[in-house]
Amino acid sequence: MAFRLRQSVFVLPLLCLLAEELGCFDEAGLTVETLTTTSSAQQRHQLCAGEADIGITAIDNLVVWNTGGADLRLVAQIESTTALRLVAHGSRTCVEELRGAKVGVDAVDNGFSVILRHLLGAHGLAPVDYTLVPVGGVRERWAALSDGTIDATLLGPPLDEHARDEGFTSLIRGEDVLPDYPGQGVVVPAAVADDPARVRYVDALDQALRWLRRTPDDQVARTLIRSGCTEAAAATYLRTRPVSLVPSRAGLERILTLRGEVGMMPDPPVTADDLYIPGTSAKVAGT
Repeated sequence: MAFRLRQSVFVLPLLCLLAEELGCFDEAGLTVETLTTTSSAQQRHQLCAGEADIGITAIDNLVVWNTGGADLRLVAQIESTTALRLVAHGSRTCVEELRGAKVGVDAVDNGFSVILRHLLGAHGLAPVDYTLVPVGGVRERWAALSDGTIDATLLGPPLDEHARDEGFTSLIRGEDVLPDYPGQGVVVPAAVADDPARVRYVDALDQALRWLRRTPDDQVARTLIRSGCTEAAAATYLRTRPVSLVPSRAGLERILTLRGEVGMMPDPPVTADDLYIPGTSAKVAGT
């Protein structure tokens, strides 16, 4: 039996690219359509309105989405950590020089804005010292940085590489400061988390991950590059690939702890049980 699934992404994650390249989706009986989203708000709408079946997103987005009435859950984690760089116009050479800057984010209250507040705070900048400007997803943030609408933003592969090539300055790498902060996850409406098509999707990603783990890095890099990935992005993914698709409880708790530290925890507080449905990725991974 064949299934059709629509995955909503900001930039196609490399594990999904591998699953397609290696034929894992075909073996699982899946036809996967990729929808590129422009913001977390649009992605939430896609998932809640049934316009997308799968969302690949910052796990933190679930905190605000579900507090706001959605019922979405994490079923797999596809990156061990968040590979983001704080990038600024070349006139700024250190984080402290972002005082008074306009810093682009997807949304001011969810996703990577939490990491951003932590990074800026660690360098002595309070929220009153800069302005967060909601401009959308990573492609939209790169466009806003390029045209001067904002002074700095967080970018991930391959757009951080493009920024470097265009003369922008990388001020700090998020994973150096927050190595235990989880990367992107696969989220679905809670009511259909055990839907056979979605389980097959996670299984296909798991098959790609198993191939990745048993294959020499140089061969993995060649496969990714042949599929259209840049050399730098391939190297980043090899560094941040997960050991398993099963999210760790400690990782989820770290997301919530960081929110508390920067004063962004909703009332009433969210728990890890509000974010994750154990089962799908655990069954697939055999744990």
